[in-house]
Formats: sequence, C-alpha cells, structure tokens
Amino acid sequence: MRLIYKILFVLILLPVFSGCNDTDDVAAIFTGKTWKLTMIAKDGESKMFNFWGGNTDAREKSFEKLNLKGTFTVKFEGLVEGDVIQGKVSGATITSNLEGSWSANAKNNGFNATVNGKDDSDALARNFLEGLNNAASYQGDENNLYLIYKNQLGSFRMFFRAVK
Repeated sequence: MRLIYKILFVLILLPVFSGCNDTDDVAAIFTGKTWKLTMIAKDGESKMFNFWGGNTDAREKSFEKLNLKGTFTVKFEGLVEGDVIQGKVSGATITSNLEGSWSANAKNNGFNATVNGKDDSDALARNFLEGLNNAASYQGDENNLYLIYKNQLGSFRMFFRAVK
C-alpha cells in the first residue's frame, strides 16, 4: 500500500518538474538564415494583395522581381537577453540594400524594426519596406516567418520562407 502512495506522490509531482515553456526560441526562428519574402496578404487571406490597383503589367514585373535570387530578402542578427532578442537587420529590395535594427519578444510575439532602404520603383518593394518598419508582431518557426503590420488599408501579413 505504501508503494502505491509513493507512486501516486511521484505522479502528482511530475507536472511540477516538467513545467512547460510558453516562449518561442527567437534565436532559432530569426537568426542564422536569410528570409525571402513570398507574398504580402491581408491578414487572414492567402493570396497576394493587389498593391498595383489593376495594373497587370506592374504586377507581373513585381512578381518577376520577387522571384529573382537576392531580392526581397532580410537577415536578422542578434543576441538574446531573457525573452527578448535584438540586433541588426540587413537585406535587399530590388534596387536597394537594407540596414537597420530590430527586436522581438518571445513572450508576447512582439516585433519592432527600423529599416533604412529605398525602392520607389515598385509597389511591392514599397510595401515590403513599409511592412518591415511597421510590423508589430511575428509568428513562425525555423522555416516560415510571418510579420504582421497595419496601415491605412488594414492588417497585413508578410510571408517569408528560409532560403536554403
């Protein structure tokens, strides 16, 4: 009978010692890879938002540039302190290199970046830069990253994949 009580006691204490961690591994998610934009969609939708206002030629040119190697990329470097990681961000649009700083909070999925770069030649490039600078939260893992931002048109989600 004592053995049963001992086993029961150990089983009751097991959750205490195996507590869960409800924070992301932000270093594994963000750093050590280059992220490539795949699309920007209204939050909750799964198709590219029409930033071109019906101009199919401009849309096609943006998609061609999006599919080029080395365009619409971002790379995060940083150090973790507690639940927060912060550091430098770099990348490229179509005609401009990007530089800046960033931070992410693993506890509340908060995100903030200040990115310098310019690319007025393309509607998608302008929205890529706007999204990076206005993103307030993130979701993702080591292979897929989503940055969520708002502007006058609504809430948007930037979809990124890790470049292999």
